[in-house]
Amino acid sequence: MMRFFLFHLVLIFSQSGVSYSQETENAYFDQAKELRNKNQLDSSFHYFVKAKNLFLKSQDSIGLALTNNYLGLISLSKNDKSNALNYLYTAIKINKSINNKDGLVGNYNNLANYYIKEDLKLALSYYQEAQKLLPKERKDTRSAIINMNIGVIFSSKDGEYFNYDSAIHYYLNSLESFKAINDSSSMSFLYHNLGFLYESKDNLEAAMNSYERSIELRQELKDDQEGLAKSFMAKGNILLKQKKYKESLEQYEKSLQIATTLGDEYRKMNLYSNMVKAKMGIGAVEEASVLFQEYNHLRDSLSTSEKMQEVKDLETKYETEKKEAEIKEQQLAIAEKNFQKNLFLGLSIALVVLIISTIWFFLQKQDYLKKLKNEEISNMKTEQELKELNAMMHGQEEERNRIASDLHDRLGARLSSIKLLFQSEQNETASNLKGKLLDNINEAIKETREISHNLSTDMLTRFGLETALKDMVRTINEAEKIKAELAIYGLQARLPLEVERNIYHIALELINNTIKHAEAESITLQISQAEEEINVFYEDDGKGFDVQNVVDSGMGMRSIYARVNTISGAVYFNSKPGKGINVVMTIPVKEDHSEEQKSDEQNSLKSKMA
Repeated sequence: MMRFFLFHLVLIFSQSGVSYSQETENAYFDQAKELRNKNQLDSSFHYFVKAKNLFLKSQDSIGLALTNNYLGLISLSKNDKSNALNYLYTAIKINKSINNKDGLVGNYNNLANYYIKEDLKLALSYYQEAQKLLPKERKDTRSAIINMNIGVIFSSKDGEYFNYDSAIHYYLNSLESFKAINDSSSMSFLYHNLGFLYESKDNLEAAMNSYERSIELRQELKDDQEGLAKSFMAKGNILLKQKKYKESLEQYEKSLQIATTLGDEYRKMNLYSNMVKAKMGIGAVEEASVLFQEYNHLRDSLSTSEKMQEVKDLETKYETEKKEAEIKEQQLAIAEKNFQKNLFLGLSIALVVLIISTIWFFLQKQDYLKKLKNEEISNMKTEQELKELNAMMHGQEEERNRIASDLHDRLGARLSSIKLLFQSEQNETASNLKGKLLDNINEAIKETREISHNLSTDMLTRFGLETALKDMVRTINEAEKIKAELAIYGLQARLPLEVERNIYHIALELINNTIKHAEAESITLQISQAEEEINVFYEDDGKGFDVQNVVDSGMGMRSIYARVNTISGAVYFNSKPGKGINVVMTIPVKEDHSEEQKSDEQNSLKSKMA
């Protein structure tokens, strides 16, 4: 370790403050470190430079390497990347020249921490260089940190270097080292990450054990409430997968209590979403409905807050730039007072020319950007029209095939039955024959109407799910037999056609069942989109039914399950005789990653300075 901690510093206090009896490199070095710990970066940088100059005069290579390392870390903290890299590479060069392996370990780890956000390949190579220099049996803080950081790279599902077995290997090695030095905080972090990896391979028992160990350590520490909330939620997710709904709700409630205390609205929103599924699992339909409304309200609120924060950030940036411009103008005014009077006119003219040139350049640039934007919009419209045309042609072909099948199998069969009744006239009384003919004709009319109504899926192909559902609800309300309500939240763009078509037909099947069998007075259909998931909530106030009996015998229910499975979704039915029906569906939708991404995975990308 650093030998400078062993040096004795003598400080003499006078009326004017603190002064050093000797301007030694060690005194400057320790003062610089103390200021860095207090986050006084500019002052710390100043004293490290002084110490570096003295180390250079005394030809102290270890001191030079150390000061360059610290100057690099301070520059990184100040976002001065160019100088930061220069200092760190200089420290490496010096430590290589004197074969200082301990110093090189820290240099390589710090470089890797810098590159982990920009170049995973380079970061991994520097972590591995640091690891090579450590003794194989060494179990100290540096060994633990480096193994953990390598594990982070291999466990990042977003990265090209994701490797389950390697991540487990490095995490377990790091965990062994942290146990040896009794670092409970880092152990709790590693146990949570191990649980995440086990869960990704459906090893739920191992994942549960890791999450529980993480919870135990964080409860003992009492200083990582955010991590504790995350582990409670992760444990609840495992229990939800195991259909242990009551136990999962207990974990979600613990996580929700901490998230509420911390004001973590995003975690609350995710918890509400999962708690709806757990509530439906235990049959608490009313509570699930309330939570679903809370989820929608919080999601809308967060969306509004994000937009307001963006506006606030822009205002802050504008005010900062405005203030900086004012300061620069004041400095210019002070400097101009020192110029000779005969230069004032020339400078004023130059300033005017500069302003006019800037305005002209700005106007030209705006005109160019406007033309470029118009071209992009034109190209986007053409591309979108081609996509819509292809989708419409594909949908029309499928629709023709389905209509042909319906006409042949349904309406054709009904007309054949009517024909047979006419041919069997000699075996029937007039009244019986008339009754059967009327029944079959009515059924044929009904079949025709249903086939005609199914043609409305062409509207789905052309105009999208929202328009098609609104048209369906309007048709139901115009009949004035049952009241239908539709609420749609968060659908910003068209979904994949297969997803839209299946959601539409599922909604149609549910509504038809309600109209035919439920004797209901009202229907409620809600659809919302949150990032990569579609949530559908359906409810009627009809006579209800025994869900298990209908699932076993009803073709309609089996059709709904088949459609949901086709689009990799999940559906929950809840109904009892006399209690109406509640249906909750969750359907995954693949999107480009934006940033609810993955807060847990992003939080897992944790690096420490060696």
